[in-house]
Amino acid sequence: MKQIAFYGKGGIGKSTAATHVAYALANQGKTVLQVGCDPQADSTANLLAEFPKPILDVLAEHDFEYEDISVDEILIQSRRPFDNGGSVFCTEAGGPEPGVGCGGKGVIEAIKTLKHLKVFNEIKPDLVIYDILGDVVCGGFSMPIRDGYAEETYIVTSGELEALYQAVNVMGAVRRFSTRSGARLGGLVVNLRGLKDEQEIVTDFAAQMGTRIIALNPYSQLIKECGGAAKTVFEEHPDSAEAEEYRRLAATIIGGDCELGVPGTMTFEELYDWWSGYVN
Repeated sequence: MKQIAFYGKGGIGKSTAATHVAYALANQGKTVLQVGCDPQADSTANLLAEFPKPILDVLAEHDFEYEDISVDEILIQSRRPFDNGGSVFCTEAGGPEPGVGCGGKGVIEAIKTLKHLKVFNEIKPDLVIYDILGDVVCGGFSMPIRDGYAEETYIVTSGELEALYQAVNVMGAVRRFSTRSGARLGGLVVNLRGLKDEQEIVTDFAAQMGTRIIALNPYSQLIKECGGAAKTVFEEHPDSAEAEEYRRLAATIIGGDCELGVPGTMTFEELYDWWSGYVN
């Protein structure tokens, strides 16, 4: 069983990357578990006809008594028509009500619950994908990196300053816990936003941080339309360039073709000065 994490700022396309990798591998006959780690609990929307009840909500209903919870309450198997007998199981961590509590608590409780219910032993996934909000890398959201659940971390980003700043923060978490948990960065999944010299920006950024770009996706209206219909491009446009790019990304990740490493570091001031040289 291989475990990976996709991190990215809100709206950057990390859930799109996660669901498409899951779908592509299921089409190859693999079993995938996707764990949505965002308080919005919408990570798996493109794979399901319904939203699963978040683990945190289920726990609250049972007064956080793990023994009273069944796997069926927190796990839904996608009914999409995967080829070759593959399957995707979906679960959502959830989070507290707005303005109350810590968003990262959902991640902590989700992983504890999955372990307690022995979900990994029951479904025997080939790949576990943690799809994690990366705007704030607090203790909860960094748990997959810190405690060694995510053996490989992939950052979804663009050439925009905010996205790169978030990427630097996640890289800092990987770097901090690399000795303790063996955390490694697998590379960047870049979703271009149409910024001037954006490809040059992200290429230079990857080089400076000691990593590489493993997927470079132009802005795609097709992806937006499929997401709006709660579908993947594999279902709506299987022969599209977008579908082929996600097949390549999935093959790179599952095939172990990524150059795993410990990333470099950069302060916000250094990042801003460097980035400003491109856009000003």
